[in-house]
Amino acid sequence: MERKKLVKVCGVVISFLGIIGITYREDLKKGYQKIKEPDNQKEVVWITESSIKDIQDEMEAGLNKLLEKKGCRYKVKFVSFPMETYEDDVKKYLSENVADILYSNLRVVGDDRNDFYTFYKNNYLRKLTSDEIGRKLYGEYSEATWKTMQINGDIYGVPAYSNEGNGLYYVLNNNILDKYHLDISDITEDLKSLSPMLEYVAEQEKDNTSFVPILPYEYMIYAPGYTELLDVIRIKEQEEIPWAENILENEQIRNSVLILNEFYKNGYLREASESTIVNGNFFINIMYADAPELLQEYFDSLCKDAGKPVLKLKFVKIGEHYTTYRTGGMNSVIANGNEDAALEVLRWVTTDKEISDYLKYGNEELGNVPVMMQWMFGNDRWYRKSDQTVSSVIAGFQFDGSGYKEKIDELSLIFYKHENLFRGMSESPEEEYESMIEEMRDEGINQVVEAVNIQLDEWKTK
Repeated sequence: MERKKLVKVCGVVISFLGIIGITYREDLKKGYQKIKEPDNQKEVVWITESSIKDIQDEMEAGLNKLLEKKGCRYKVKFVSFPMETYEDDVKKYLSENVADILYSNLRVVGDDRNDFYTFYKNNYLRKLTSDEIGRKLYGEYSEATWKTMQINGDIYGVPAYSNEGNGLYYVLNNNILDKYHLDISDITEDLKSLSPMLEYVAEQEKDNTSFVPILPYEYMIYAPGYTELLDVIRIKEQEEIPWAENILENEQIRNSVLILNEFYKNGYLREASESTIVNGNFFINIMYADAPELLQEYFDSLCKDAGKPVLKLKFVKIGEHYTTYRTGGMNSVIANGNEDAALEVLRWVTTDKEISDYLKYGNEELGNVPVMMQWMFGNDRWYRKSDQTVSSVIAGFQFDGSGYKEKIDELSLIFYKHENLFRGMSESPEEEYESMIEEMRDEGINQVVEAVNIQLDEWKTK
């Protein structure tokens, strides 16, 4: 089955894992196998988010067939709730029922919600040691990634997806570089450095109405070297003392936003369809990726699906995407559930590629699955070709924004209201930028920044 994968790096590991009080034997052909069949619970209840709901029964049945084939002693029963009411629904369910595995959404950007931290505070999660997780499972992720999983130095879950080694790149159409004999040695993370080439290429290709010199920026704020906490509240990396700031007040960030919009005003930046890309009618795109070869694979897949020749590309890394606690999704062992069973299932879905791929991408029988599955289940390490993890200075920090829910919600609405400004497509960028800053000040962004820094200071002293 053809599928488009998120840009990722790989490594295959199928392993024997041990857990306290249970003896396993290694069988490389059959996977994990318990020597003695237990008489206790056979079903593992897995609470997860409702992106799965339309295929929940079918995915559950397919997963259980795979687990049985591999020799797992347990079957899974999914229980799903909408993300909008997830914390409340989980609380109610666990007050009336027993469950074993709990999914947490760690994508807190634009949201006060950090389900993982909330569930920790509610004492839902079991603390895990590397021995309990199992040596091979622990080795599936780097030490830096496990560090991002920590709360007060302890591990409370297994990541389903991590942003290890994610770098920010200029993706340049090599055909255009060769055609006009362009030298890229002087380009830097400063977007202004792109201006001479964009101006020249735009003039040369002016008769090609399909050509787009630079594509709109898709990642909201262009801020290499910063770690994202809540939209515009970010941490400057490579600083001895980590401190949060509203980066809209940063002159460098302001200039980057205005430069993108200047490109738009000059006709260099325009919306583009997928056909624009596969036909090579662009010069520059700005993208995150684990490694440049994975970017090439991504573009190759687009061209292949469209029946077009692959593109020759050049990649210039201009910044890091630092690993923080936001790794997509986390699956934790529930403290009062069947802990041994939960760990065994998590080992299977994390260390067996067939099972992991099924949960993330589905198969021909299941059909297309929601892209959120890639964040919720399994392990993305088979699609990582190297480990280039760069840890954030705040790796392991968990911001508790529960006391600022209304402010953060309103700040997020303001932020996304100005999406075109950050993509470089505002009609009045300077006026819009200043207006947005004032809106955020009025809504209390300075108070939220102060709260983050108070918690950061407490975290640093522990």
